[in-house]
Amino acid sequence: MRVLEKNTKAFTILELIVVLTIIGIVSAVAYPNFSSWNKERKVRSAVNKILSIVKNIQIQTQQGTFAYVQVKFTNTDKYLEVETKGMTMDTLASKINDGDDPWNREFPENVKSRCSLNEDYWDTDAADAGEIKNFVSKTNFSDITASMGVGQQQADAGGGEEGDAIPVDMLGGDDEADAQGEVGAVCFSRNGKFYEANAGLLSDSNLPYDFIYICRRVNEGEDCNVSYNDADLDAEQTPDTDDQGNTIAEYLNAIKWSRFGNFAITKWSGSDWIE
Repeated sequence: MRVLEKNTKAFTILELIVVLTIIGIVSAVAYPNFSSWNKERKVRSAVNKILSIVKNIQIQTQQGTFAYVQVKFTNTDKYLEVETKGMTMDTLASKINDGDDPWNREFPENVKSRCSLNEDYWDTDAADAGEIKNFVSKTNFSDITASMGVGQQQADAGGGEEGDAIPVDMLGGDDEADAQGEVGAVCFSRNGKFYEANAGLLSDSNLPYDFIYICRRVNEGEDCNVSYNDADLDAEQTPDTDDQGNTIAEYLNAIKWSRFGNFAITKWSGSDWIE
């Protein structure tokens, strides 16, 4: 009986070399695009989370959980911390009705005293905060950094040139990591009755900046290196560029808000801000 011979085929060394070469070329071409996409995705994810944090705490004023709330941004060497705080209706009423309370100081001094950075100012900081503690949060973002503006608050804090960040150690920061960064805060109330800011989110005219710059964290200790020209972000406000005209900040975004709870994310396209 005749046995049929098997027709066995396999890759030759030359064929394997050709296949591996093709794979290497495709990977070399595709990797930069994937890497760029992945970096942008991380920034976009963090920006969306921060927007959600700001919206959620402002919503608590509409629902009656708090009468007055704060979003505090602390940009350290290693991460951007976003923390929310709240004040109950009873506490706010007592402050308004107490003529000696700093809340009732004349403008503009009352702006910073209302949106205070003191740890013992907010009801949610108290040891007996109870269930209201569940409505605030503190989140760290290591993939992104931020830039904040500067106004009269820098001079009050101890000097510095216009455009400099506000060092946390000038503002009572008690954490070693915080002392290496900068801080800014914005405060909201129900129906926009009270709307204040402090430190890096308070403009020269003592009005809150209505946005914060967010970008990819490239090197430890760096911010987005973007200047705050006006209290309101507009189409004419362009980021800083290098000698070749490239935007210094990578994947630059701005999270925007208003005293009435209007929120948005705008992204720098290279030539304009787009939503």
